[in-house]
Amino acid sequence: MRDAIIPIGMEHFHTHYHFAPAVRAGGLLFLSGQLGIGSDLTLADGIAAQIDLALHNLGQVLEAAGRSYADVVEINSFHVGPLGEHMPLFVEALARFFTAPYPAWTSVEVAGLALPGAQVEIKATALA
Repeated sequence: MRDAIIPIGMEHFHTHYHFAPAVRAGGLLFLSGQLGIGSDLTLADGIAAQIDLALHNLGQVLEAAGRSYADVVEINSFHVGPLGEHMPLFVEALARFFTAPYPAWTSVEVAGLALPGAQVEIKATALA
């Protein structure tokens, strides 16, 4: 059985792009990639702000599912631009949102993301 999680304010993505911000299945919660985009659908200014807002958005999805950052077991981050420049900012942000034991993490440098100007996208898997 699958259960779609659609937080208030994220209905637009489900309706227009046909994906759920998260799906609960098999004891896990699979969170779709989150961008550093505000509720007004505009991107945060700069990579550090986009990372923080993407992690904040991830938290909103977790909360809507009755979970928290402590339940996250894996993060995958996708970065446009030099990954080496993003890494220190991402590591700093992770320390603000997560505590030990930290989730598994994979980061990948990509040519682009779905929204022009987006510099980072973060997806996660959490305990359901």
